[in-house]
Amino acid sequence: MAHMMAVTAFRNAEFGADSGADRLAGADDDAAGVGIDDPGMMRCLIEQTPTPTALVEGEGDYCAFANAAFRALGVVAGADMTERFPALSSSLLAEARRTGQPQRNRSAGDRAADGERFWDLRVTPLLGVNGAIRALIVTAEETPESAAEHDRRLRDVSHRLKNTLQLVSSLLTLQTLSTKDPEVRRALQSAGGRIGIVTQAHQRTHGAQRAGTVDMATHLRELCQELEATLPGAHRIQVAADATEMPMEAVIPFSLIVSELVGNAARHAYSSGIPGTIEVRLGRGGTGGVRLEVADHGVGLPAGLDVARATTLGLKVVRAFTGQLRGKLTADSSSRGTRVSVDFPPA
Repeated sequence: MAHMMAVTAFRNAEFGADSGADRLAGADDDAAGVGIDDPGMMRCLIEQTPTPTALVEGEGDYCAFANAAFRALGVVAGADMTERFPALSSSLLAEARRTGQPQRNRSAGDRAADGERFWDLRVTPLLGVNGAIRALIVTAEETPESAAEHDRRLRDVSHRLKNTLQLVSSLLTLQTLSTKDPEVRRALQSAGGRIGIVTQAHQRTHGAQRAGTVDMATHLRELCQELEATLPGAHRIQVAADATEMPMEAVIPFSLIVSELVGNAARHAYSSGIPGTIEVRLGRGGTGGVRLEVADHGVGLPAGLDVARATTLGLKVVRAFTGQLRGKLTADSSSRGTRVSVDFPPA
């Protein structure tokens, strides 16, 4: 509709409208309460429309008129449109001149410095009384594929997901407070803690939507700092992490693996009431992948416990997410402590 209105306006304002064009556009314009026979009013409307609209005259690609929306994109009268607005190609203008038929490009990128935006471009020839092409009318409507629009939609989805996770966490907290059974209370608290880890990891991944990878060293340090504040007892977490990039989709399962392994060490490695140190390391593995290690200096694993087959919920979670990331889980334990390793394959 915006494009039809612009074509009609320029035809009236620049060349005079024939009765057929008036009748064609008249139904829509009458419904809108706009008289198309008033060129001044129509040009004023085009000036104010949010759709970037411009007029190209002559054989070159130079702009003869650009409305406010196009001027905001750098297109001004007298400028070469294809230079000021790279989404518009000279070939599209040339094809409209050659055929005398409207041309369209539905996904043209403008290579903008602040993030590429994509446009639905329309070029319509305006014919004089002798059938010669007098000018081209160009309109550009931003499409949802635009990087800026895509980011905005992602922010909206991310915000809604964050609110939903927080709501679930609040409901679990209320259920915990209303439960008198200690075992049920502990289970609900553990579930709430896992949801909290997912929420925090989700927040960190949002900033990496465009890059597609996350600096896991920075993420691991921040995660362990938060975990240390919630551990039972006065345990300390020491982190040694090399610069390591992992895919964005790995952040949440990775975070849950770390949380479960650190939590297990805090609850079981040291005697009750005795603080200890938990070491978390991240770096390159022997096969070129990524290795995560969580170690303690506690009493070691119970005799006969195999982390690859253990039935406790925490280790089930670790195994499940290790498998999701195509990793391998191993453990080395003695009376001097336990070291659990997770090797992730190369990306």
